[in-house]
Amino acid sequence: GIRGTFTNPEDLRGKVQVALLEWRQRHPEFGETPAGPEAPEPDPARYLEALRDETAYIEIRGLQAAEGRAHRFPIGDLYIPLINEAAPGRDGGEGRGRGPGESPERKPEALEEALRSRRLVIVGDPGSGKSTFLRRIAHGVCGRLLGVAPGEGPPAGLGGGPLPFPILVPVASLSGLPEGRTESLAPLLDILARRGLDYGLPEPYLRRRIEEGPCLLLLDGLDEAPSEAARETVARLVERAARAWAHCRFVVTTRPQAYRDDTALSGFDEARIGALEDEAMCVFLSRWCGALYPESPRKAEEHAQELIQAMRAKPEIWRMARNPVMLTAVAVLHWNEKRMPEQRADLYESILGWLAKSRERRPGRPSPERCLALLQELAWAMQSRPGGRWVQAEREWAVTVLAPRFREEKSDEERQERARRFLGEEELDSGIVVRRGGDVRFWHPTFQEHLAARALAALDAEERNRILFAERLAYSPEWREVVLLLAGLLHGKRVEQADALVSAALDALYRGSGWRGVRQRLGAAPPLVERCRCAVLLGAILRDLQPLKYRPSDPRCEGVVRSVLDIFDVQKSAGIPLRGRREAAEALGQAGDPRLRPENSEENWVTIPAGSFLMGAEKEDPGKPNYDAGAYDDEGPVREVRLGAYQMGRYPVTVEEYRRFVEDEGYQNQQFWKEGGYGERTQPDEWEEQLLHPNRPVVNVNWYEAAAYCAWAGGRLPTEAEWERAARGTEGRRYPWGPEPPDASRANYDETKVGTASPVGLFPRGATPAPEGICDLAGNVWEWVADWYEEGKYRSVRGGSWLFHSGDLRASYRYRLGPEIRVDYIGFRCAREIP
Repeated sequence: GIRGTFTNPEDLRGKVQVALLEWRQRHPEFGETPAGPEAPEPDPARYLEALRDETAYIEIRGLQAAEGRAHRFPIGDLYIPLINEAAPGRDGGEGRGRGPGESPERKPEALEEALRSRRLVIVGDPGSGKSTFLRRIAHGVCGRLLGVAPGEGPPAGLGGGPLPFPILVPVASLSGLPEGRTESLAPLLDILARRGLDYGLPEPYLRRRIEEGPCLLLLDGLDEAPSEAARETVARLVERAARAWAHCRFVVTTRPQAYRDDTALSGFDEARIGALEDEAMCVFLSRWCGALYPESPRKAEEHAQELIQAMRAKPEIWRMARNPVMLTAVAVLHWNEKRMPEQRADLYESILGWLAKSRERRPGRPSPERCLALLQELAWAMQSRPGGRWVQAEREWAVTVLAPRFREEKSDEERQERARRFLGEEELDSGIVVRRGGDVRFWHPTFQEHLAARALAALDAEERNRILFAERLAYSPEWREVVLLLAGLLHGKRVEQADALVSAALDALYRGSGWRGVRQRLGAAPPLVERCRCAVLLGAILRDLQPLKYRPSDPRCEGVVRSVLDIFDVQKSAGIPLRGRREAAEALGQAGDPRLRPENSEENWVTIPAGSFLMGAEKEDPGKPNYDAGAYDDEGPVREVRLGAYQMGRYPVTVEEYRRFVEDEGYQNQQFWKEGGYGERTQPDEWEEQLLHPNRPVVNVNWYEAAAYCAWAGGRLPTEAEWERAARGTEGRRYPWGPEPPDASRANYDETKVGTASPVGLFPRGATPAPEGICDLAGNVWEWVADWYEEGKYRSVRGGSWLFHSGDLRASYRYRLGPEIRVDYIGFRCAREIP
């Protein structure tokens, strides 16, 4: 039946229309609804108003203990723009006017600018602000369509013309799609069209808007589909929909671990949410404190300075808080408990404990401790569901999960009623779980993951290890955060328990339990792909526990890490996708890359024998040496250059190596700064972030800093001639590896789509031929060299980078930059005389 209060006939008519449509869908045996007076075109204003109201606030969980409910701030008051670190480069005025895309000056770009793309996937870590970004866009578009924000322009990136009709859909709500069935768009269209029913908008109306456009389809959380197969099904349907509904815009969000291979969206541009910069963090904290003390700007400023100072006093916390959710959680914890957390698991444990204690106290309500135990049970059931993880579950299913825990009740009906009442109370004021229509979900997926980690931590070690490693859950994207939070919880109990988790992963590797049931002969090493998988997991654990200075006690850990060096071998790494090798290389850096240890430093010097070579290139005469159709005038003339023997670094200087220079007070020792720049800096830009990636090339250093490091290391910057001889060889190679054009197996450049500098040596096919074997001379990062660039205003850089195009990878290509420039795509390598 139709229930409710109607304020006017039009309201009643809309309700009747929706009810008839729903009845017809439930009773298809009766055919079409009998003809009657033609219903008027539905008014979408109510839908837009409801969606605008739904997306109008940022909720801060656990802020007000006295009221026991989330404090809401208007989204415009606390929202800070996010940065797209995958933004295309732009000419910043330093280039030579070679045309669009050639040698750009990279500048940060607001994520909203990425909406220029009509097919966009936004990739971001847990808590990076993906969902809030979509809510912000939906809120702004609704306001403009309703005419309630006439002074505001459309969200950046959407451009001119009519604004699209917004539809915001959690991907978790698409769980009804039949897995593997992607030949028809009808199931997807049905689910999307039903979104209007929640706001009294008839399904046919929304269906027609989607099919005829223009619409803005905001699909939040591809990673929240329950399984890999479900994600792949959604991905294929979204691709088909993007082609079929060409008048619609699509924006999809996902975590990076779940966006790979078969779940990647073909034809979609990719934006990656970068870490918050210092300025953005301070802006948020100032706005936060202003909201806490709206009547006293002085108190707000004092609290902001106290909070910022407390966070900066712990560099690990400042790094951790470069994520919006983590930043908010740290601010809440500081407000509530006047302390800073030690590590992520500590932070979530404190936040959830505070939320449980902040609920309204009523007779018969479970204690905070029991509340968390019950929600832990629900989180575990949702996380470990046999058909794949759920992040949103039917409410009655959740009741059946919780009912057996109310043993004090006498009957099943009474237990179910207690469970139902418990959920209702928690949805109302705990801030840990929320209701979504007839479903329940945790306010943020990391709440579910942390509580699932607590459930694992409560098991005995044998059962825990069986679940994680015998069933291989530890290596699935849906369980990555659970395992990392589990490591933090175990470390918080006793460091030996964290050691036991690491040892269990190694036991599973060496027993062969992860080798698809095939036992290896005694003494055989596990396959490289399995070693990489294990090393990635161990490296992630080490990185997460870095604030606690944790190092595993199991000596096999170092052995596995060292064996992963095979990813830098052309033959041994064949068949392993770049993404897998890159993750393994990053894990190697976290665990301690053996190639970069001081005792191995001499192995990284390559001797270039004395001799002559032809330097430069020209494009006028194909019959002459070093002809290159892509050459520029400044690469010529081709001339013979004779060099004495010298040595060149096998890799660009890495973060790990540069860290030793910083810690040895290299910035404070004037003897290394004879070329200039002394006293102007104390460390590279974004140094705290760089330290998280020890075996990547150091970047954000200017020419003077590069020269000072080389002097400290007993060398110097190579000359342009020395650099080109190393790259070109005496045989006149066009690229360091030879004549073959660049591809994703040889270099990290824009078409490889890595999006950042990568660990050194990751592209062994791009190294110079044996016996020299110098790596990364093409791509990864531009490299400062010693020479001035002609007129003496700029210094030369060589080699191209991860941000630039294939034409910049040629051995003769030259570019120029002011020596004071610091950017995240320029590094350097050292040269030295023969010892």
